[in-house]
Parts: sequence; structure tokens; C-alpha cells
Amino acid sequence: MSKILLPVRKKLPGYQFILIITFLLAGGYFDNTACAQHLKNITGKITDAQTGEPLPYVTVFVKLNNGTRKGAATNFDGLYNLSIPANIATDSIYTSYVSYVPARKLIPKATESEINFQLAVNTKMLNAINITPKTYVNPAWEIMANMVKHKPENDLQKLKSYQYQSYNRIEVSLTNMSEKMKQRKVFKQILPLMDSLRKIAGDDGTPILPIFASETISDYFYQNDPLRKTEHVLRTKSNGVGIEDETLVSQLVGTTFLQYDFYKNYLRLAGKDFISPLSDSWKTFYNYELTDEHDKIDGKEYYKIEFKPKRTHDLALVGVMWITKDSYALYRMDASVGQDANLNFLSKVRIQQEMAQPDGTTAWIPEKTRITVQIAALSKSTSGFICKFYLSNTGMQVNKEYPESLFKESLVMSDDVSKKDEDYWAKNRHDTLTAADKRVYQMIDTVKNLPIVKTYAALAGMLINGYYKIGKVSLGPYPYTFSHNDLEGTVVRFGGITNTHFSDKLILGGYLSYAFKDQKFKYSGSVDYIFSRKPWSQFGVSYLHDIGQTGYQYESFAINGNNVFNASIRNGQISTRGPFFQNVIKAYIQTDLVPNLRARLNFTHSTFDPLTPFEYHDPEDYEKVYHTYQTSEVGAELQWRPGIRLLQSSKINKRITVGNGGDNPTVTLRYIHGFKGMFDADFNYDKFFVNVQQKLHMGILGKGEYSLTGGYIPSNVPFTLVENHRFSFNTMRFLEFASDRYASLTYTQHMEGLITNSIPLLKSLNIRTVAVVDILEGSLSTINNEAFRHGRTIVDRSLGAVPYVEAGYGVENILKIIRVDFLYRLTHLDHLNGRGELPDQFATRVTLQFRL
Repeated sequence: MSKILLPVRKKLPGYQFILIITFLLAGGYFDNTACAQHLKNITGKITDAQTGEPLPYVTVFVKLNNGTRKGAATNFDGLYNLSIPANIATDSIYTSYVSYVPARKLIPKATESEINFQLAVNTKMLNAINITPKTYVNPAWEIMANMVKHKPENDLQKLKSYQYQSYNRIEVSLTNMSEKMKQRKVFKQILPLMDSLRKIAGDDGTPILPIFASETISDYFYQNDPLRKTEHVLRTKSNGVGIEDETLVSQLVGTTFLQYDFYKNYLRLAGKDFISPLSDSWKTFYNYELTDEHDKIDGKEYYKIEFKPKRTHDLALVGVMWITKDSYALYRMDASVGQDANLNFLSKVRIQQEMAQPDGTTAWIPEKTRITVQIAALSKSTSGFICKFYLSNTGMQVNKEYPESLFKESLVMSDDVSKKDEDYWAKNRHDTLTAADKRVYQMIDTVKNLPIVKTYAALAGMLINGYYKIGKVSLGPYPYTFSHNDLEGTVVRFGGITNTHFSDKLILGGYLSYAFKDQKFKYSGSVDYIFSRKPWSQFGVSYLHDIGQTGYQYESFAINGNNVFNASIRNGQISTRGPFFQNVIKAYIQTDLVPNLRARLNFTHSTFDPLTPFEYHDPEDYEKVYHTYQTSEVGAELQWRPGIRLLQSSKINKRITVGNGGDNPTVTLRYIHGFKGMFDADFNYDKFFVNVQQKLHMGILGKGEYSLTGGYIPSNVPFTLVENHRFSFNTMRFLEFASDRYASLTYTQHMEGLITNSIPLLKSLNIRTVAVVDILEGSLSTINNEAFRHGRTIVDRSLGAVPYVEAGYGVENILKIIRVDFLYRLTHLDHLNGRGELPDQFATRVTLQFRL
């Protein structure tokens, strides 16, 4: 209210005084109303110029004539609202935020204006180095120490249970499209859309091409002691290029996969452990700066602290956080992976989080989370990708009792999860789609219907899945199309499998190949039937006529089949690996007994017709010699994988699991019995196997991977039916050692940048180190060992009492995809082969791998 001063020369009567005061108050009121009419109201949105992600907590201000500033801060969605007196403001509006270049724009003359900013990253500021005296006492340290001290009270892990409703939105776009890429046929059809893309990006933003968007609403429940959690997906919708089943997206990237607890010492991002800025060892890994001791948000003061890692190549974060002054709890976090971090393909990872404190507890729960991931272009002629994830949690309830049945399944899809109903989204969406968001959906509709885009999507699907889809049939897997080895020469193979357009229950598959050297056809055919998807249950039969290899005869315990590896072993000198012709009839049935426990029952009848000299003397009748044989066997297997999630899809005829169960082990039990006389089978035998494998996340030490296997075969059988160990040991010769009772351990330690981040040259190349050790303790019974007879030569294939050990070291991440291991054979150095030759003590292994 404006002040009006009048000279008073004499006392006024009471009623006159009241009238004057009333008039002045009224005059003051009208004067203020006039001023209000001259206020300018500016609104807008502030985004990252490169990724288009909203930028929360940015300061927006104008400079006043009296030397002060009037400002506001953007909310979590990057939106701001600033009112300024039109007659005293300067002609510009400014922005300021850590790690971004300050921006300035002219204020329009209109009283209502929308001014949007697209801010560029300040790379110089990110790489700046602060030098402080040794005696300097950082004021942020006391705050951080108190924050760690109060973790037990503020962390949501203290809660007995909690629940909330989650809304998440995902957008995937192409970015950094090169000029060479724009000249391609596919992009010439898209170029007319560039004007719309520029409107979405803004004046200073980089145009990006949206190719996928989705929204999901779900109820999430969590319980401690015992640890249980479940997500009930209520509704989901998606639109994108090459998406067969939109419900899979909500299952793959649902609430469970967008949860980040900064109170933990490490954050799991892209399968790697990043050191949290709130780690108990915060002072060891980070530098901190208290930039504002009285930062006000909604009338409440917070500590504002900036942080960055001491070693820029470490898997750590850089950013700013806000800590409450009363309880030292995390209120806001804006953290990014440093530009120099030893990380492949991901040029940017950013997490923005805002916390809320539910009633009845001191703990804080994430209320809003935004994650932006930018995938760099693989070459100058390709495009990069930007993935944006947004999560909002409402209706939080804590410390409730839940029935055990609620957690029976970790993921539950509602019956109408894919129902098309825009009214539902308008009522239940946690925020409102902006005009730009709506244009994204429209743009995707246009792009995905372009014929050339459909073709490119099919090719991309082939690279990922190994199959090229044509109508009701998918052709492949393509790694098997061509091979070459010393027995068959060049081999050409054509195969395929039916997909859900043919049937969502019945699956027909097979292949036909021709070898130009032996001039023989090989082939396979299979029929599978899915009789339940929940729990997943299926059975099938197959027939195979092809060449097998004793050195790779038995199935490994790899959780996921590797088409590239299986195709690669069909090349090279297979004559040294015990090759044989085989005719194999298989039948199986499998089901999930419970979500994490799979049971499988197999029947296999096979023939063995060796392509190299072979003879086996029957231990009970030495005069009886086998040069070929047949087997019929029944096998049973149980596999327990705690912590994994089985995805539900009616559009993919495959059992899909995600997650490796955190740090939980996978346990497999396998039993096989051979029946002599069944379909002319020649041998009775029993086989028992157990395997335990696990990936261990060790924080700054990297990640360990081990596989521990035990086997016992208490039967007299040919050497081709015992365990030949070359599958896991690289310095061992093919068919050199075999066992009918054994225990083996293979262990790999990925040390990430623990060592190389301190070596300048290796640090700049992002090279990482690896350590490997493989140990085998086994033996072969006297009868089975003597059965290794090839003509007149008897070779001892038993390890005896000396374990087989190989160890080595390696470097990975060479050109981002190459790993080289240098392996040393440490035992059995004098073991001669059939030609009297000593083994090589050193081996080099080169592999291609995809690791972030």
C-alpha cells in the first residue's frame, strides 16, 4: 500500500478523522489496484538445450532500479512464474544455475508474457578445479557429518512398510542427427517434420526426433523384514516405432526400476555401482561447497551444497543438493554423471529427485524423480538417443500391515491394463501434458507409419533378437547363416520360426543347411506349445540331424543362450574337438512352480557316429567294442533365481525374465539317467550336477562374477559321455582332461577403473583391468580312464590328485568393445598329448563384448 503524507495543522473532530482515514484507505486501495494493473506476469519453462529435459531449481530474476533483484525458482517440471512491477524493472530477464551458462532475454511489453529458456551446459565450470589452503575448514563438512549421523532416521529403509501410487512417463528420441545421416533415404522422408521438431525444442534448443513415448500408473507396495515388494500395474499406454507389446515397457521400466536411494553408499545405474554423494565415506570421494546456508524454498530454509568427485574418472556424480536444517534430511537432489567418468556409450546421465515426508514418520520418500540418459552416437554418420524417465508418487502410506498373499507375485498386470480410455488418463495422470508433450505423441504417430521407418525398425529388431520378421515367420538366427570349418568347408544355413501372428501358443521352427565340402544337408525341426503364460508352462519336441562336437557336447549352465558364441564354435578346426554325426530326438516339458523356481523334464534319444577314430570296450565284456552307439536318457532340472521378474506378454512367444536378482545367486540342480535297451540304447548311467553362479557388486572394487559347478557320474561310460572340460578352460587342449567326478570354479573380477583411472594415458582411453582365475579339481575312475583308447594308444585323461589351474589378467574396453585376456597355465605343465607334445603354457583370448 502506498503512503500519503498530509500536513495536519489542527485537531480534527473524531468523525472527520474517521472519514479522512477511510478516504485515505480507499485511496490507498485504489492506488494499489492501479499498480497491480501495471504488474507484468512472466511465465515459462526452462529446459536443457541439448536434451530438452526440464531443469528444476533454476533461478529466474530481473534486476531492479534500486540495485536489488526480484526472482523465482523453477519447480520440478522446469516451470516458473515471476511477477514484476513494470515501471521499475530493467528490460531483461536472467537465469542462473550451477553448471549451466547464464542466459538473458528481453522482456516483451505485454503484461502477460511467456519466456522459455534453453540453457547450454557450462563445460568450463564442470571441469574447474578449486584450490584451497590446507588449513581451510570446509563449512559443508559439518553439515555432511550431521547428514550421515541422521541417516537412520531419515532413510525410508527404516520403515516397516510403505506404499504409494506411481505415475511414470518415458520418452525416447533421436538426437544429434549428422548431416550424412540426414541425406539417407529414411531421413529425407522425415525432414519435412523438422519445423515441428524445432517448435518442440525451442529457440535455442536442439531438435530431437521422438520415436517412443509411454505412460504407466501403478500401485507399489514395499515391506521390510522379511523383504517383500510388488507392483500392480493399473493402466499403461505407449506409442512408438517397432513396439510389439506396449505392456512390456511398463514392466521393463516400471516403478521398481526407477527407484534411487541416495542414502545408500552406492547407486546402481546401468548395472554399475556409482558412489553416492551421501555415502558414509563422503569425504574420501567428493569435494563439497556450501553455496547457500539460507536458501528458501516455499518459506523454509535449506542448506544448498554443491559436490563433485575428487577423481573425475571415478564412477561418481556431480551436482547440487538441498539438506533440511532441522533434521539434516535430503530434500532435493540434482546429480549427473561426470563427463570424464569411465562409462561407455552414455554421454549423459542425470537424476533429479524431490523428497516428501509422509505423516507419522521421520523418513523421507521420493515424491518426484526425473532421469535423463543420453546415448552417444556410435559414429559420426549415426544418431544418438535421449531417454527421459519421469516418476511421480502420491498417496503415500507407511507402516501398514499387509497380508503375505499381496506379495505372491512381484508384478501384477490388471485385466484392463491396455484399455484405451483418454478420460482415465485425464483424471489419473499426476500432471498435465503440455502442448509440447501432445505434439510428441502426434509426431510419433507420423514417424512410425512411414514405410522406410518400418523397414529400419525391422532391421534393428533383427540385430537385437537375431531374427528378421516377415509376416507370420521370423527368419534366423542370422549369426548361423554362414560358417566355415575344416570338415564341412563353407556352410550355408537358412532357418526360421513362427511368431505370434501365426499363433500365440503354437511355435514351429527349424533350419536347413548345406556344406559344400562334404556335400551333405543338415537339418532340424521343432514344435513347441505354450499351454500357460501364468505360470509359464510349455512343452515341445524336436529332431536334429547335424554334426556335434565332443568338446562342446554338453550344455553349459549359462543362464541366457548366446547365439554368437554357439555360431562361432561351428567354425575353425572342429576335427580336433571330437566331431560326430548325430540324430537327436528331444521332448521336454517345463513350468514355473513358483515365480523364481523353474522345473524342466527332458527325454532325449541320440545316435553317436564319430568322424574320427573311436572305440570303446565294454568293461563287462572287453571283447565287445563300440564304434558307434545310441543313448536314451531322461533328465530333470530345477533352477532357482531369486529376485528375477518374469515379464508377461501375449505378443512374444518366449519366456522373458529381467534382472539378475540383484546380488542373489542362481542355483541349478540337474539329474540325468540313461536307460539301456530303451529304443536300442546301449548304456545305463546316472549323472548328477549342481551349479551356482552369481554377480557380486563390490562398489569401488568393481564387479565379480563366478560360476561354481560340481558333477558326479558313478557309471562306466565312454569318454564322450563323461565331462570334457575344455568348455570353461582356455589353456586346456580339447579332449585333454575329463572327469566323472569334479568341482570347478571360474571367477572374473572386473575392476572397472580402480587401477587405470590413476594412470593418465589409460585414463584418457577409458581402459579397464580384469583378473581371471579358473580352477578344476576332478578325477576319472580307473575303468573310465582306461576306456580312452584310440587304436593302440592309451592316453591318461585323469587329473589325478593335482587340480588344474589357470590364471590371468586382461584389459577391456579397448575401443569400447574389445577385451584381451592373457592366461597362464599353472599346473599339469608336463602332460603329453597323444603325439607326445607338451602343452602351451600361455594363451591369449580376444573377445567382443558390450559393457557400459
